[in-house]
Amino acid sequence: MSINGESKNLKEIFNEALELRDLDVEKLAELTDIPVNYLVALSDGDLSKLPASPYIRGYLFKIAETLKIDIDLLLKAYKQELPLWPVKVSGGEDKLPSNRYAFKFFSKKTIIIATIILLLIIGFLIWRFSNFFGMPRIEVFSPASNNLIVATSSIELSGKIDPRDKLVINNEELLAQVNGQFEKNFPLQIGINTIEFKVKRFLGKEIKIIRQVIYQP
Repeated sequence: MSINGESKNLKEIFNEALELRDLDVEKLAELTDIPVNYLVALSDGDLSKLPASPYIRGYLFKIAETLKIDIDLLLKAYKQELPLWPVKVSGGEDKLPSNRYAFKFFSKKTIIIATIILLLIIGFLIWRFSNFFGMPRIEVFSPASNNLIVATSSIELSGKIDPRDKLVINNEELLAQVNGQFEKNFPLQIGINTIEFKVKRFLGKEIKIIRQVIYQP
């Protein structure tokens, strides 16, 4: 919807556009990031309350884009009224309208908090990676050495693993205690007995330790 700017000043064009779009200065300020007091000045036709000309041009472009007005019409009306008002230079409070969709810089505190959260997430992922994909470990306490010679018909197997890992002794799974220690009474046959300790981490690697025990009654 266009607005005919012939014989209309900036105030009239601005207010007519607001009415056509069913907006007020407060809502327009939210949509354009233009200070509401400047929009009130435009609505009242009081250019003395507006900032310096370079800033007004930026505001007019933003207003034209939001209210769907021909920017040339707004600029022409503004230039016609400009000689009626004293020239104003920019001040410390003047600013160009910001883009609501543009990247906004974060505060130092926000960056620090975000960095800490990121490091915690990375640490958690590394820990979980180790849980699933790391290298398992095992300590065999008994038999303490290979080719051990015993005179009894059984031997007490013992050792320690990471409780997250799976322990299999000669193809039979053995559950370790909460602290990872395990014990099992293993029957022996006369002669050489081969005992295979196999430990595997979930989705990870597998290691084996083999002990041979010689039973001589």
